[in-house]
Amino acid sequence: MKMKKLLTFMVVCTIALQGYAQAARNNHVYFHVGFGSSHVYTATLPSLAFWGLNSLMGTDTFENALEYTFSSGDVNGSDLKTRNYDVLGYTARELFANCHPYIKLGYQSKYMSNVNWGVYATAEYAHNQFDSKIDGITEYERNTLDRALFGGSAFLVFGGIDKKYKFMVEGGLRYSMVLDYKGPLANDKQDLRNGLVGHYAITVKGSNAIQNFGIFADINHFNLLKDDQSKLNMITIGLMWSVTPGQNKSEQLKF
Repeated sequence: MKMKKLLTFMVVCTIALQGYAQAARNNHVYFHVGFGSSHVYTATLPSLAFWGLNSLMGTDTFENALEYTFSSGDVNGSDLKTRNYDVLGYTARELFANCHPYIKLGYQSKYMSNVNWGVYATAEYAHNQFDSKIDGITEYERNTLDRALFGGSAFLVFGGIDKKYKFMVEGGLRYSMVLDYKGPLANDKQDLRNGLVGHYAITVKGSNAIQNFGIFADINHFNLLKDDQSKLNMITIGLMWSVTPGQNKSEQLKF
């Protein structure tokens, strides 16, 4: 069921690309499709496919992310211990412990100055798995959390549009909605809260094979558990990048 949701999301991403050829002619369109994972191989191997798509389209549209989620909290005053799965493991649970496809669509300015700006809306799907136990009381048990996130970000780009390298700083919010939960911390998704997640990123945008290389953090600004006697917080940090052919001078005007 989880993989069906993931595949459905990726199909939606693919359909959205049908209109990209026309949209790409408008330099002010900001459009990216990405896939993130906590597993090293699951995060990096899609770079080969994305390189092919970026080569075919002559853009840096497709991007990857290697991310790691920290979960912490307490249950009725007792510390909640959590652990993630092996990021180099070979089991299906390890390979797909955390998956995060997303789409970004928005507007970017193209002024002949050293500072430009932009805004974008985003739709995301987050699948997270981790083990948890109440310290000194229970043993580790598996948690599976599926969420949809919708929101937007604003960004500033430092460096003229004709420069080889530019630096982008962005910040925004996503509204996180729980789709499904299985685990020991709640009976079902009705016992979990929806809420706001902050997104922050710094990116170097270049003209070499690896572009849009940056770091990001997604921080939950709410307690996931409705039980006021307990807490569950999540913070995700990671690296993001695009693999694409080197650009010539005219193509550097895209970002």
